Amino acid sequence: MNENSPDSPKGSSEDSLRDSRIAWIGVGNLATPIVTRLIAAGIRPLLYDIRADATAPFAGKASLAASLDEAVAGADLIFSTIPSHDALHAVASAVAASGKPGALWCDMSTVSPQASEDAAALLEGKDIAYLRAPVSGSVGQAEQGVLTVIASGPEDAYHRCLPTFEHFSTQRFHVGEGEEARYMKLLINNMVGSLAAMLAESLAMGSKAGLDWSTMLDVVSASAIASPLLKYKAELLKKRDFTPAFTTDLMIKDMVLFEEAARALGCPTPLAGETLVLLKDYAAAGGGDEDYYGLVKLFEERAGVCVLN
Repeated sequence: MNENSPDSPKGSSEDSLRDSRIAWIGVGNLATPIVTRLIAAGIRPLLYDIRADATAPFAGKASLAASLDEAVAGADLIFSTIPSHDALHAVASAVAASGKPGALWCDMSTVSPQASEDAAALLEGKDIAYLRAPVSGSVGQAEQGVLTVIASGPEDAYHRCLPTFEHFSTQRFHVGEGEEARYMKLLINNMVGSLAAMLAESLAMGSKAGLDWSTMLDVVSASAIASPLLKYKAELLKKRDFTPAFTTDLMIKDMVLFEEAARALGCPTPLAGETLVLLKDYAAAGGGDEDYYGLVKLFEERAGVCVLN
């Protein structure tokens, strides 16, 4: 189901949302612009992050919780954007222990289907709905409010979250009742990582052949392979800007999750495996904290175009 607006009129949805007590767990790079947009719309969430410096910029703009349990207790809607399976388990445990009956927990992180199933099991019998809703898009797209939400879980829980999703997304999909959204996010990230490797390989060959760097990126951006992601990255590549919108280490994490999920299903992943080796090589050469599109430097060095630094 592709849904770009709630069933109810926007005004009534906004009123209902402002009347709800909203908690947001994990305020990292992607969540920061999302929360900023919510606050700009008059929504004042209760924020919690294990890192106090992550929530400090929102002091006076949103309420800040001193603990995970404090953030969860009494919330009608609980959103989480967290970095690991351990963090997912911690939030699930807190929701199960301190969440009020009738609450809804919407996790928007990139985690494995198995970890998500384990989290769901902790909520059994608790009268707390669980929606899986990872997003596709960059920090820049989050700032513009044009992310894509991929959700699975109870359909009524999905509709309860739609008024919130509207503030930071333009495309919203409900893809099933269970862990479907987790699989969908992993397969998308596999393609994103593989595209970076393919582009890096191709650009290194073009550079070795003497093609102008900026012209080459312009042509690729206007070709059949063009995509919103590629066009966005091409502008940064022209400037050799590898400031991380998504680090190499995080892409490695996501592609490992894809491989593990595929292996559990009995699916071969030769292309993902090759890309993962390249990403790990780049991380080992010092690129772990750089944007994963820094792979172009690894290919350039191996092609003899330049020295990796």
